[in-house]
Amino acid sequence: MAKKITYLILLGLFLFSCSKKQTVKAPVGDEILWASEKPRPRWAYEEPYNEGGMLYFVGMSYKYADEKSSREDAERDARLRAIRYLETAARETFERIIAELGLTGGVLNPSDAARNYVEMVAQGVVQKSKVVQWYSEQRKSAATGEIYYQTFAKLFVPEEQVMESFSDYVNRKREEWKMAQEQINRVNEVFRNYWESKKKEAELRQQEKEEEEK
Repeated sequence: MAKKITYLILLGLFLFSCSKKQTVKAPVGDEILWASEKPRPRWAYEEPYNEGGMLYFVGMSYKYADEKSSREDAERDARLRAIRYLETAARETFERIIAELGLTGGVLNPSDAARNYVEMVAQGVVQKSKVVQWYSEQRKSAATGEIYYQTFAKLFVPEEQVMESFSDYVNRKREEWKMAQEQINRVNEVFRNYWESKKKEAELRQQEKEEEEK
């Protein structure tokens, strides 16, 4: 029950975060007073971000009067984005397995199974993951003269821990889902293939951007 409450709180924060992020981009004309590095790093524009065959999740803060609050918001946003990404990956995996094995939604409901998985992984893997890079800007609003900070956080979620947590979850559910071990192995294989395909997609997007900038 506690995990479910935590998940719902995190989901609510993410939805609120998404709604406010729609207006977070600095209006044209806002002056950059200071930046932690120049130019703005490429990874701040990507979600998720692929580097060295690893997936990272980029969180973006709202406007804050101090850098500390801005960094905390960016980190929270990165974790919430990772959670939503993992929920989507799990749900699409379960949907494919149902179609492939001819299962019924009553035995394995993709949305419920994905949500239950994320309740577990949110408390473990995602919360223990670390921000490996920060980028902050201090800006002055052209419209109001307000001075504010905006921060980007690059979060690394260890791939092997993600795979282990997913495998642990589906193995626990084997009897409930009435699956043979060979079928559970196939579920894990589909999930890993999904993860790999998303890494390749992110890599291709970056390559295309680099080509456009030449």
